Amino acid sequence: MDKSNIKVADFVFSVTGESFLNYIRRSGAFRDFFTDAEPDFSVRSDLDEEEIVNSEAYGNRQSCYEIGFEGIDCSYGRMGTQIYFDMKSPDKQHTLVLLWNFGDGCVRCTSGKYSPSMARFGLWMAFNMLCITRKCAAVHSSVNVCDGVAAMFLGESGTGKSTHTRLLRERYPEMFLLNDDSPFVRVTDEGKVMVYGSPWSGKTPCYRQEVYPLAGMVRLSQAPYNKIVRLSPLQAIGALLPSAPPAFNYVDETADAVCSFVSDVVSAVSFYHLECLPDTAAAELSFKRVFQKEEFEGLRK
Repeated sequence: MDKSNIKVADFVFSVTGESFLNYIRRSGAFRDFFTDAEPDFSVRSDLDEEEIVNSEAYGNRQSCYEIGFEGIDCSYGRMGTQIYFDMKSPDKQHTLVLLWNFGDGCVRCTSGKYSPSMARFGLWMAFNMLCITRKCAAVHSSVNVCDGVAAMFLGESGTGKSTHTRLLRERYPEMFLLNDDSPFVRVTDEGKVMVYGSPWSGKTPCYRQEVYPLAGMVRLSQAPYNKIVRLSPLQAIGALLPSAPPAFNYVDETADAVCSFVSDVVSAVSFYHLECLPDTAAAELSFKRVFQKEEFEGLRK
């Protein structure tokens, strides 16, 4: 069977399916993520699209969360004893369905002619399903690295994550971007929190196969002044939770897994809230508070 192995967050995912393989082999985003290592998980396109979509189980599925982008309708929930995620093409001619028995190492998918956007998001969702039970998930953020440690900047779209990390790099040229939208965060067996580049990025394409210890997370909000404060553990949970894959919060099993992941990250990493202007002074403030701390010397690579 034709397949490719993709390494993300030190996990190896075996991927099959013509649409998935066409996308990852043609996209430069995956160039540094191919590997010959043995897989930990698999994303297997071995289900008949028409048969699944016309089945009684699919017709009776329970949608718990729905979103849309680029004309694609998506839903997440339960289908019988399984968790499902589906995506309907804008012309409604194709439905990509992911099926997963919670905790299994394989996500099964329907095979069909899916657009690059559907393949891209479908793979992202499948990878997150598989690794959330191992205390690992994509976190919507922009990540800068300086002197061997990383800091993540969180916030809703339009709050200035990309602008702030760009201002940091302009002010401190030794700093570089690890990922601008969807890095993966993993809690190791030793309790350390590491952040990884991934084949998914945002406004600024950045696809680094690199990993760094996480020194801090900063939740951004716009303000007519610059102020940064340390968050309590409860406040930190509230800051991180919205940036984890949101659909997972609507099905009990994945919600519990996200809570475990978030709790472990919060217990190990400093969290801050930065109210700021889009200026260099804000960048200097976050740099001094997040990167310049003696306690990070043991983290630096």
